[in-house]
Amino acid sequence: MNMTTNTSRPATDAVIAQHRQLTETLPFADEQDFEDAHRGFIAALSPAVVKAADGRVAWDNDSYAFLDGEAPDTVNPSLWRQSKLNIIQGLFEVVPGIYQIRGLDLSVMTVIEGERGVIVVDPLISSETAAAAMGLYREHRGDRPVTAPRSSEAHAARSAPDSARRRPWVR
Repeated sequence: MNMTTNTSRPATDAVIAQHRQLTETLPFADEQDFEDAHRGFIAALSPAVVKAADGRVAWDNDSYAFLDGEAPDTVNPSLWRQSKLNIIQGLFEVVPGIYQIRGLDLSVMTVIEGERGVIVVDPLISSETAAAAMGLYREHRGDRPVTAPRSSEAHAARSAPDSARRRPWVR
């Protein structure tokens, strides 16, 4: 298949049969994972599009709206369901004093409130999405200073030049 065009082929009978078997054997009626993913929801970024200062789109979670429907024959229904869980976005309270901002990039940002400010764990992969995430947090939790950003994963920003690692939301 030519990867430069936006063309696809229909699923083969074998693929359709495999996906049907998954639909019949996996517990798709169990919605507990969706309830868990929405637990602690406070607010969403609306629209869920983050733009850079020059107007380019840094992240567009709204572009995944096509996942609202059922999985097409060409897509594994379990992966489709997982994708639906991954696009749930917004600010969530995990436990009192610990919050997560999800769906504003490939990572999940965790904010831990302390007496003098907040610790930000995994401050996302771009300054634009990090600023949008902190803006959403501060809109609903107040303007607390960031006292310590921490990364627990290998983000692209770790190997980027100093100018690319700027975190404008850290005060």
